[in-house]
Amino acid sequence: MKISLKELSDLTEKAIKSYGYNDEETEVIKNILFYAQLRGNNQGIVKLIGNGIPKREGITEMKIVKETPVSALVDGGKNHAMLVMERDTELAIEKAKESGIGMAGNFNATESTGAIGYYVSKVAKEGFIGFACAASPFELTAPYGSNKAKFCTNPIAYAVPTEEDPIILDFTTSAIAYYGLVEAKTAGKDVSEGCGYDSEGNPTVKPEEILNGAIATMAKHKGSGLAMIVQILAGPLVRADFFDTNSKNAGNLIIAIDPNIMTDKEEFVREVTRMKKEVKSARLAEGFDEILVPGERGNRMRREVEEAGEIEVEDNLLAELKKVAK
Repeated sequence: MKISLKELSDLTEKAIKSYGYNDEETEVIKNILFYAQLRGNNQGIVKLIGNGIPKREGITEMKIVKETPVSALVDGGKNHAMLVMERDTELAIEKAKESGIGMAGNFNATESTGAIGYYVSKVAKEGFIGFACAASPFELTAPYGSNKAKFCTNPIAYAVPTEEDPIILDFTTSAIAYYGLVEAKTAGKDVSEGCGYDSEGNPTVKPEEILNGAIATMAKHKGSGLAMIVQILAGPLVRADFFDTNSKNAGNLIIAIDPNIMTDKEEFVREVTRMKKEVKSARLAEGFDEILVPGERGNRMRREVEEAGEIEVEDNLLAELKKVAK
């Protein structure tokens, strides 16, 4: 169903506030969800339905517990991961402006960080190279060679500034994102073969069965290896949990790099822009009419949606969002 961006924004705000968030927190969370929704990413408003994103009990103020000129470790105080990662991003950018490189991580965050491309895109807007990853002791994804979940979906993202839109690479190391399964289940659709297993370890295309079983890793052993690296960087490195599956202690890491510490920033941006154009000019294989660089499809979709002032939202998903907003 088509819905105006204004109406969707109002519904989203009401839904977020229904979970107990104040105006400032609601604005941060909405911006992150809309970043995904307008780009066709399954990390958008689907997060507000079902169990949603309730504000946890026992929340304390976020605080820096370890700091150097180029790094900061944040105790998230059980705050929602989107709010904590927003703070991490601000810290990483501040330190990159001062020292040429900045990194920030956190432990003790709860829920999903959302589309982490959002955070690295903010880094790229400052003219910096961004890298981010997220992990949780929430067992969803089976290592390659197993059909039993051990890893989370462990997303990873990069962003690089250009003279045009930034190059943004954002993906989960699992074959499908957790909320991709929730979206498919809500819409009553199957997922692609090879996405996961049921609770008995049998391959299945039923999202509800995978949610009770395990997601496969993307790219077989390569995805499995990358998932483990992400789990390390956003786990032990930032004091987040892996072994205690009853824990809500999720972790994130973000790095901002000023190209000036290695080369001239303006020349770097020019060279990346030239590279982007050169890649897009490559001879097309049969069945293709364009070569897309990372982030281009999402950037294009966002512009089209914003120009139209409306967006297509799956009927069942919209109906569930309206229930939460009430």
